[in-house]
This record gives sequence, structure tokens and C-alpha cells, in this order.
Amino acid sequence: MNRLLLSVVVCALVTASAVWAEPPTIEPGSWTLAVLPDTQRLARLYPEIFDAETQFLVDYEDDLNLAFVLHEGDIVDNSDEPFQWVNASNSMKTLDDAGISYTVVPGNHDTQTGGGVRFSPMQDYFPESRLAARSTFGGIYDDPDEQSTTENSYSTFSAGGTDWLVLGLEWGPRDGVVAWADSLLKAYPNHQAMIVTHAYVYSDGTRYDWATKGDSQRWNPHDLGVGGLPDPPNDGEEIWQHLKDNANLKFVFNGHVIYDGAGYLASVADNGNVVHQMLANYQGQGEDGNTGNIRLLEFLADGETVHVRTYSPYYDVSNTRADQDFFLSLSSVPIEVGKCHATGGNVVVTGPARPETNTVEGISVPQSGTPVVWMLEANRGDYEPAVGGEGVKYENGILLASVTQNMRDGLRATVEAGRNSFADCMMALSLTQAGDGQEVNFNTSVAWFQFAGGWQGAHVDADGTIAVANGVTPGMLTKTGTGRYTLDLSVNSRYDGLLFAIGNKNSNNIVPTGVLADGSGWDLRVQSNVANFSETGTDAEFSFLYLSLDTTNLIGGRYDGYSNTHWASAGDFAMRRLDIGQYQLTIDGETPETGMLILTVSMERTSSSITAPDDNFLTYEDDGSGNFLIHSLDLTVSSTPNFQHTEFVWAFISFTDPITLAVPGDANSDGKVDDADAAILADHWGAVDASRSMGDFDDDGTVGPNDAAILAAHWGHGTGEASTAVPEPSTLGSLLALTLALLFRRRR
Repeated sequence: MNRLLLSVVVCALVTASAVWAEPPTIEPGSWTLAVLPDTQRLARLYPEIFDAETQFLVDYEDDLNLAFVLHEGDIVDNSDEPFQWVNASNSMKTLDDAGISYTVVPGNHDTQTGGGVRFSPMQDYFPESRLAARSTFGGIYDDPDEQSTTENSYSTFSAGGTDWLVLGLEWGPRDGVVAWADSLLKAYPNHQAMIVTHAYVYSDGTRYDWATKGDSQRWNPHDLGVGGLPDPPNDGEEIWQHLKDNANLKFVFNGHVIYDGAGYLASVADNGNVVHQMLANYQGQGEDGNTGNIRLLEFLADGETVHVRTYSPYYDVSNTRADQDFFLSLSSVPIEVGKCHATGGNVVVTGPARPETNTVEGISVPQSGTPVVWMLEANRGDYEPAVGGEGVKYENGILLASVTQNMRDGLRATVEAGRNSFADCMMALSLTQAGDGQEVNFNTSVAWFQFAGGWQGAHVDADGTIAVANGVTPGMLTKTGTGRYTLDLSVNSRYDGLLFAIGNKNSNNIVPTGVLADGSGWDLRVQSNVANFSETGTDAEFSFLYLSLDTTNLIGGRYDGYSNTHWASAGDFAMRRLDIGQYQLTIDGETPETGMLILTVSMERTSSSITAPDDNFLTYEDDGSGNFLIHSLDLTVSSTPNFQHTEFVWAFISFTDPITLAVPGDANSDGKVDDADAAILADHWGAVDASRSMGDFDDDGTVGPNDAAILAAHWGHGTGEASTAVPEPSTLGSLLALTLALLFRRRR
């Protein structure tokens, strides 16, 4: 059975314990593959954590039915310091003494170069005699030009009724090494194969590819140490191209890349075999820059399902974030999820708001929805989000963001979602000091609305033309002046829904809006965050997104800070005015850690006979009690914004139960109504207390004929073969037959 774990639970480090309280357990008939990510900092600074990792594997060898261990390289931090090698060797000796089989490969920190060749002290501490003590050991690469070492080795083992081949390849393997690996894959055609090498998948969920991506992917072997040698390295894409014709290749594991410490890619190789490629590396995370996390892959008894988990034996904590704890199917590519719902995350940065250099000390996403949000690139005030391992492109959806600190280092900030900020065609957040315009480091939140999910919105160019849109036509937007627009979406703008807007220029713009008094639409103004109230704006790129108040799971509304009332709203909440420009939002069961807010000024204001959207900007943060403390600031001619009431629209984006434009009949939330949804409905036919993901499309708690009718009515949505006829009740019986027939066709 193919399963996907979609829940997101925040991982918090706890005090180390001498006894593991609740380590991961496995199902009967399963077996485990353990992966040790980069131990470089552990070997240099925290050998006790390295010891805890290997001791845990020994203590729970039987409980986990542990079959094999992979070390992904960067065994030590400084390869020329013997004490680090001694620490690493002693930690791994725990596995030796218990007779546990493992493969270890060198990383860039383990590799030295000189005289046109590469070499590593690894051979001195992990010689062939040490690895050959296990019956699983197969041999090493016989280097025709240099002394053969254990930097490239292979092993075999059997588990769960399957024979496995393990190939351990050096840092940026040379052509001869890759050819050797290819020969072994072909020499063991009846073994399922896995490769471990230090650099392969990048943090964006793609392979390292120097030829097409260059140094936009940091630390490629071609650009780090071994790139200039006479026998050049192969990066991830080059390894893939050389080996993808092998039908027995199933896994590739690597470390090396930092950021969120995780990356995943499933690719279909030449013979139709699915190859699961995953990055795991946790150096620099957690207390004192370590977490002691290891990867545990549980291969279930069905021979098809693998449960990937992340666990720290030292801290006795499981990381159950969606990119750290998930299921995969050996023979299929995971279903793409998240197109139909808003995906959000909280971004936390460390260091001063305005450092002298163009840097940010550290960046993390402690809370995220699914697919997981992370950051690919960052410098001072510029952060490039990734959703599901891929950077977001403006032609694919709308990116909204909110500043989640009301003040930092005595400064205020605004945020934009710029286009192509890092010259890689991706969108990025740009945070600037309000009243000044300089880039600043501030905590923020981000929400991604993919057009494929049906979200209505548009990106507008500086000249007022619509660059990319979904559900918005050019006739709906009219440019009325410099940076000024009116928008008519054929809805009542006062009561039907909420309009959110954000700048795209990656500079210092905000985009306040004003609801027209007759409800016919909105007035929008793009303006600098250092400008005072005026009628004119700034011609610059911006985006907008419309949310109907009947959006599934929506909690939000349009609030008047002057009168402390809502014009229109959805969901259960309480908004309380605390002071001028300061409001407390309470959502039962939710906090700024379980979700985030999107905010936009929505007030048409007259000042000195000038009518234009209000020039305030909005930020929020946790009030210390789990509520949202929202600030409304007025842009003035001084560099210090003042508190001022305004009207604004807001919406809460839950990380676990996000807003969605649910497609009727789409059980697996992939944006399509097809065979997969029919199979889900048939599998749960007659179920009670059912959910939409089980086929209960009419939300009556039971999967039955009405749900079959909904499925058929929307058959083909998102596939280019959408149904146009709504069936009559008399056809319900035939619809069930259709559903069962589709299931049979799929399973056949």
C-alpha cells in the first residue's frame, strides 16, 4: 500500500537522556536501513553525540531489525586533524564490535588534493581489513592509476526476502569510479541497488547539475576542491545520466547540503524503475549547531512501502515534519499534493536587522504546511522560498507574505514578493525598513497559492498590463494613473470576499487597496514605503489574490479599526481593539505557530481632498499568549511610522488544515478527477464517519451513490478531459458501476 504522511508536527529539542524513552518502532515483518548524515561537527566538537548515534543502533538492532548502515560522508570536519578521525573511528567501532554491517564514504571535508590527485586519511582509519570483517563486504575499486582505497567500495546484504547491492562512491566520483559502479550494477542484475555518495541531490529537490545550474547550487564538486583536477568529478546529474539505464537502481543517498537538511526527488529511469534520491544533513541545526539526527528507513513487509523517519538518539526526539517523516512506494512516484490548498510557513532569521554586510546569520522555517516550505537562497532582507523542494515561479501562482515582527532593533519593516530576485527565475521575499527603504532582516511568513488549484489572482507589470493570471482578464483591471488601478471582478467587493495585494519589484513598495463604496470593485495604489499619503503612486510590478468568503476552511474578514467592527467575515474568531492601530486577534485552537496571517490595507480614505487607498502598512506577532497582535502603521514624512487606525482584510492560513478550493470528486487533492479518485471512492464505498480524502465528496459522513454522482459530474477536471454534463439522480446506479469499472481498470 502506498501511503503519504501529510501531518506536520514541530520538533523541539529536549534534554539529553541516558535511556531512550520512545525510540521509533517498526511493524512486524519490517526491516530497517539506517543512514548517518554528516558527522563532521560531531567528530570535532561533540563525539558523545556521535557515540549516541551508533550506540542506539546497537541497542535497538533487534527491535529495528537493522540490516545495514550508510554513512554519507564528511566523517570529520578537518581531515588533517587526527583527533577527529580517532573520535569518528571510535564511534563507528561500536558498530564493528556488534557485527553491524556498514558502508562509509568520504566527503569534501575528508578529502585533500595535491599534485593533481585526491587522497583522504579515511584509508588509514577505515582500511579494507576493517570493512572486510563483515561477510557483507564485497570489495573496493581497483584504481589503475592510484593506490586503491576504501573510498569506493561495495557490499551486498539480504533483507525482507530481497537481495541488495550497496555502492559507496567517493566525493564527486571520477569517470572511472562511475564506470566501475555501472559494471557492478550490471553484474548484480538480481540485486536491488542503492548508492551512497556525498553530493548528489541539492536542497531544492533537484540533482546537482553544474552544466546547467552552475554556482546557483552551492558547493557543487566541480566548484569545490576536486573540480580542477585532471580527472574531474561527476555531480548528481552526471552520475544519473551514466547509471539510469540500470533497471535495478532504486536509491541514492547523500548529505553535504545544509539549509533545511532535507531534499527528495523521485525519478523514473530508462527501464521504468523509480529511483528515490534523498538528501539528509543536519549540521548547524539545533542546540550548539547539532541535532544528532539520523535517518531510519523502515521497509515494510509488503515489499513496496518504505517509511522514512528522522530521529535523534542523543536528544530522544523524532522530527515528524512532513519532509522528515514520510512514506514512499518503491515502484511509484509520490502523488503531488498541495496544488489545491494554500501552503504557508513561518520564516525565522537570526542576527541584527541591519548588519553592515549583505548577510543574514541564519534562517529557518520552524513551522510549515505541506508541501514543506523552505528557503533556497538568502542574504540581508532577501529570502527565496521553496515549496515542496522547488523554488516558486510567478507564472505558477501567487506568493503572499507578512512581516511577523512588529519591531526589531527599533525598526519597522514591510515585505514584497519580488520576481527573479536571485537571477534564477524564482520569486523571493524582500524586506525593507519602513520609512527608510534599506533592506533589513526580519521574521516573516509566506503563503503560496498555486494557479493549478484554481486560485483567482494576477501578476501585473509596471505598465499596468497583466503578466500572468488565473480567473482575471485584462478588462477587469484599469490603470487610472501613476501606480493607480481599479479592479472589477464582478463580485460585491464590500461583502463577497477579500482582496490581498503585494509588491513584486523587490525594492520598497507596498500595495494598499480601498473597497469602492458601491461594492463594484477596488481601488489599488502601488507606493513606496517611504512615501507620505498622496494621490499618485509608483509604477511598479505587483500581485493580487481574491478569496471568496465561502472558501473552504477560511477564517478571515474585512475589519474596521476605527469602529472595531467587521464588515464581512468567515469562521470563528474574536478581534479586539487594544489601542490606536493595535488589534488582538484570537482564533480558538490556533496560534502564530499553527498558522499565519495574510494582511492588506482595504480602506478608501480622503485626506486633504485627495481620495486614494490608505497608505498604512500592517505587521503582526505573537502577543505572548498565543494571540495575533496586529499593528497598523501610518507612513509619514518622518522616518518613524506612527500608529493609526485603518481598515484591512486578513485571512488565517493554517499549516495543518489550510484553506482550499476543493475540486469536487478530487479525493487525493492533486487537482485532477481521474482513476485515482475513483479507486479511493471504491476502496471506501459504504464507509461511515468518512472524510473527503476517503471519497465523501458531499461531506455527509458516508461514502455512497451521491459521491459517485459528484465524481462522474466532475470527471476529467484538471486532465483536459473534463465532463460537461451533470448526471440525473436516476443514473446513480450506473455511476457506481462506472466507479467500480474504473477501479478495475486501474488495478488491472
